[in-house]
Parts: sequence; structure tokens; C-alpha cells
Amino acid sequence: MAVRKILICGDPVLRRKAERVREVDDWIRQLLDDMVETMREAPGIGLAAPQVGESVRCIVALEHTEDKGEKVYKLVNPRVRGRGGEQTGYEGCLSLPTLHGEVTRPEWVVVSAQDESGQHVKVEATGLLARCLLHEIDHLDGVLFVDRAEPGSLKWAVPDEREEDGFRWEPAPLEEVMAAFERLRRRQAEQEAKSAEPDPAGEGP
Repeated sequence: MAVRKILICGDPVLRRKAERVREVDDWIRQLLDDMVETMREAPGIGLAAPQVGESVRCIVALEHTEDKGEKVYKLVNPRVRGRGGEQTGYEGCLSLPTLHGEVTRPEWVVVSAQDESGQHVKVEATGLLARCLLHEIDHLDGVLFVDRAEPGSLKWAVPDEREEDGFRWEPAPLEEVMAAFERLRRRQAEQEAKSAEPDPAGEGP
């Protein structure tokens, strides 16, 4: 397994509709393992393949329950087969770090998919897991949570040692958000380009 780079909002891959997986082979299984490792390292509770630069229909999710402990879902070609109820809560995203917004989604969902062995599975989820699965499936269609957020609900979590939780909330207008992530993405690209340049001191005489 390997930790992969998580793409930042503004990268065109995140707005592309991912391709259906035709065969669950070793490459897909390796991708799923890497996604789980990347999700844990971030840390997060869900991740979609486009977020690590692979435009294929794969997602992973993490569920914590008091009775069953931790369960990891590795889903290929997930499809929502049923949904109902309603829940509203704040969401974040590893591709939009420190940003949160209020999103209304179904309270429960039924998702069909293939597992890492290629077998067909059905996942029935409620609450946080349902929200997570829908969030990640949205990624496969090029949809980000900011597209579904309630108007005026976007806000930054800004580090602040004076606050009890270690951060404070600041309003984040959508245009400001997009501009901020574009600047961040460009800085990352510049840093990567510089690190890839040969070191003159290491060259021969």
C-alpha cells in the first residue's frame, strides 16, 4: 500500500465523470488499498478515486460503531438503488481542506457495488455512513459538496489557540473559496516543479 497525493479543488480530474470499471483486477485492488491508506493518513472517513487522480468509479469509506468497531468499505462501480428520509449537517472534504458547509442529504441509502473480489454486494447505510457514501459517489460524477451546500453556509476552520477547540469559524463566500483553492493548487504545482529540478550541486564537474 502507498499514500497517494490528494488533488485539490480546481484540478480538472475532480470535475470529470469517472469511467466504469470493467474488471476488478490487481490494479484496481492496489488502487483501493492505496486509497484506504491515503484516507487513514489524511485522516478522513471517505475517499473517491478521482481525488487521487484516477478517474475510475471506486470509493472507500470508514465506519465506526460501538458494537462492531471499525469497518472499511471498498466499493467498485457503486450505484444508489434506494434512498429516503432527510438529514442536514456540515460536511468537509479532503480535496477542499479546512472548508465546511451545510448539506442536506437522504437519511438512509441502499448502494449496490462490487467488492475488491469482484463480487456483487449491497450496502444499507444510515446517518453518517449514508452521508459519506453519497458524498463519495458524487465525486465519481464530478460533483463536490460545495455544489450542494446551503447558500451562505460555507465557512473556513481557521487555527486559533484562543478558542477551546483550537480553531474559529470564518464565513467563506463561494467565489473566495474557488480562488483560494486555485492559488493553493498553483503553489503546490510550483513547489513540485522546483523539487523535480536537478540539483546543480549534485551534477558532475
